[in-house]
Amino acid sequence: MTFPQHIQPSQARILIVDDHPLVLSGLANILAGRGYIIETADCGLEAVRLLNTSLFDLVLLDLLLPDISGLEVMDYMHEHHMDVCVVVISGSANIDNAIGALHRGAFDFLRKTFPKEELLKTVDHALRQRWLAQDNQRLNQQLQASEKIHRYLLDSSPDIIYTLDEQGHLTYVNDRILPLLGWRAQELIGQHYTQLIHPSDLRRAEYALRQSTEKLQTTRNVELRMQSRHADSSMRLFSHELMRMTLPLKADDSPNTSPRWGTYGIAHDLTEHQRIDALVAHQAYHDILTGLPNRALFKDRLTLALLNAQRHHDMLAVMVLDIDRFKLVNDSLGHDLGDILLVEITHRLKAALRGSDTLSRLGGDEFTVLLTELTTSQDATQLANQCQACLRQPITLNNQVIHVSASLGIALYPEHGDTADELLKHADVAMYHQKANGKDGVVMFDTPMLQMGAEHMMLEHELHLALTHGELEMYYQPQVDAQTRQITGTEALMRWNHPLRGLLGAGEFLPLAEETGLIIPMTDWLLQAVCKDLKAFNQVGKQTLRMSINLPPQYLDRGNFVEKLQDVLRRHGLSAAQFEVEVTENICIRNPLNAIEQLHTLRRLGVRIAIDDFGTGYSSLSYLHKLPLDTLKIDRSFVMAIHADDSISPVVMAIISVAKGLNLHLVAEGVETETQLRTLAQAGCHTIQGFYFFKPMPKQALLLTLQKN
Repeated sequence: MTFPQHIQPSQARILIVDDHPLVLSGLANILAGRGYIIETADCGLEAVRLLNTSLFDLVLLDLLLPDISGLEVMDYMHEHHMDVCVVVISGSANIDNAIGALHRGAFDFLRKTFPKEELLKTVDHALRQRWLAQDNQRLNQQLQASEKIHRYLLDSSPDIIYTLDEQGHLTYVNDRILPLLGWRAQELIGQHYTQLIHPSDLRRAEYALRQSTEKLQTTRNVELRMQSRHADSSMRLFSHELMRMTLPLKADDSPNTSPRWGTYGIAHDLTEHQRIDALVAHQAYHDILTGLPNRALFKDRLTLALLNAQRHHDMLAVMVLDIDRFKLVNDSLGHDLGDILLVEITHRLKAALRGSDTLSRLGGDEFTVLLTELTTSQDATQLANQCQACLRQPITLNNQVIHVSASLGIALYPEHGDTADELLKHADVAMYHQKANGKDGVVMFDTPMLQMGAEHMMLEHELHLALTHGELEMYYQPQVDAQTRQITGTEALMRWNHPLRGLLGAGEFLPLAEETGLIIPMTDWLLQAVCKDLKAFNQVGKQTLRMSINLPPQYLDRGNFVEKLQDVLRRHGLSAAQFEVEVTENICIRNPLNAIEQLHTLRRLGVRIAIDDFGTGYSSLSYLHKLPLDTLKIDRSFVMAIHADDSISPVVMAIISVAKGLNLHLVAEGVETETQLRTLAQAGCHTIQGFYFFKPMPKQALLLTLQKN
C-alpha cells in the first residue's frame, strides 16, 4: 500500500482487543511484521483505559468480551468523541451485531475465519481511508484559515473593495464601506451600483464600467463621487480602479457556455487628500500664524493690481509696516505671547483697512499692505495713519499692558516705481528711513533715501574693514571728584578713525555694529585695548584709576564674557577691582535671570557694576534692587536741563534719592557749567564727568593729564 508522504507505516498505532490470548498474540504478530505499533487489551474496560491514555489510529475490536461488549466500547468512544477507526472482528455470525457495529461507524466487519491477506488488506484500507480523511480535514482547515485571512485583509483595507456582475449589481463589498459612507455591506448586495454614485457622475461611471468590461485593457481609473449616509457630508470623492473579471458559471450553464465578464473595483477615498492638498496650497501662500497672505501671494496680487492700474491709469500704493522694538517685547514676554501679540496686531490692522486692501505678513514683525482705489497720495497717508493709530491703543496680554508703535514706509505707483519689486523695495527703504529717524511714524518714499541706504551698506562694509585695518581707537573721559578736583576714574569710549570721514564718535557706528553683530568682535578688541592702556595709566598715576567700560547686552548674553575678562586681566596683570562695567536698564528686559546671574558673577570677581543713562530706559525697581549695583549714572539729558541753582529737575532729585536709598555711588554725565556742577554737588552727587573738566581724549593725552593731576 502507498501511504501519504507525511505518514510512515511505523507511525500507525493499532489497539487489538480480544479475550482469547492465542487470537490476540496471533493478530499482534501479523501486524507487527508490517511495522505497526501494537498494543493489546483482553477486555473492554482495559480497552477503554488504553483509549483514554494513548492515541490510536485503528482498533481491532472483538464484540464478545468478558466484561462489556465491543458495541459498548464503541458507544463509549462515540460519547467521548474519540477519533479512531474501528474494524470489528468476531467469531459470531449474528447479523444484528454486524449491523450494530456498522451503525456505530465501524469501517469493516471481519469474521475470525478471515485469511491473513484479507486482514492485512482491510487494515491497510482502513488506515489509508483514515489518513486521507485527515488530510482532507487539514486542507479544509487551511482553506478556511486562508479565507478568514483573505476576508480580514479585505475588511481591513483602507479602500472600499467591491465586485459587480455583468448588469452592474453588487455581488460583494467589504466592510470598509460602513465607516466611509455609512452603508452596511449586507444591505448593498444585489443593489445596482447607481444607488451609490452621485447623479452628476453617473454618465462617467457608466462609460468607465463599459470600458473596463468590453476592452481588453487590464485596469481603468476614474474619479467618482459616492453618496454618503453620514450627516456631516452628502458625498465623498473616490478614485476607482476598475478591473475586468470572469464571472463563475451558473448551475444551469453548460461547459461550452461563453464566459461572462464582471468588474472588480477598488475605491480609494480622496476626501482627506483633497483636504490636505487644500491645506498645503493654503500654507504655501499664507502665513501660518496669522492666516494672512505671505510674500508670494502678496506679490502675485500686487502684480495683478499693477496690470489693472496700468490699464486704467489708476494710482496704488505699497506700504511696509514694521513693529518698533518688537524683539524687546518678544525677549521679555516670550515667543508664545509674542505670537499672540502678532495675531492681535493683525486683527487691528484688518479693522483699520478697507475691504479692497490686501494685508500681508512677510515674516517676523513686518507687514505689507496693498492699497488700491486711491485718488491722491493723501489717501495712502491717511490709511497709514489709521493703522498707526489703531496700534497705539494699549494691548493687554497675560495681565500685562503693552504699548506698541510702528514705523511705516509708503511707495506709490507710478511715482515711485512701476514693478512689484521696485515698489516693495522703495517702501522698505522708506520704512527703515523712519526707523533711523525716531521710529513711530509714517514716511513717503523719496529718491534721496536710496543714497542713504547705499551709504548705510557702505558704512557696514567699512566697519568690517576697520577691525582688520586697525582704525579703531580708545578715547577716555576722566571722572572727577567735585570737592578735591582729583581724577578718580575714567570711562572708555570707542572712536573710529575713518579714512575719509575722519574721527567718528560711538553714536555714529555702534548702533550699526549692534545691528550687524560686529559689536561682539569689537568688544573683544575693546577689552584688549583698555587693559593695555590701563596698565600704562597705573604706572604714572599716584592712585589706582578705576576704568569704566560700556558692556552691550548682546555681549553679556553670550555667556563667556566673565571668562574673557578673567583671561585678559591675568595676561596684563590687572586687578578686577579696577574695573567698572556699565550696563543700561534694558539689560534686565532681554533676559533678566541670565543678566542678574552674570552680573553677580562679575561682582564676585571684584568688578563694580554701574547703571548707565538711568531714568531714560524701561526702569524696573523690582529688578533694580536685585542687581549687584555700585553706581548710578545720571544721564546728560537731565543735567542739561539745569540752568540755575534752583532748576534741578524732580527726576534728578528722584534718581539721587534712589541712589541714597540703595547706598549707591552717583556719577553725573554731561556736566558743562559751574552752575550744573555746584547744583549737583549740593544735591549729593560728587563725581562729575563732562566737558566742564575734560573732553574725551586719546591715551597719550590722558597719560599727560594724569601726570599733571
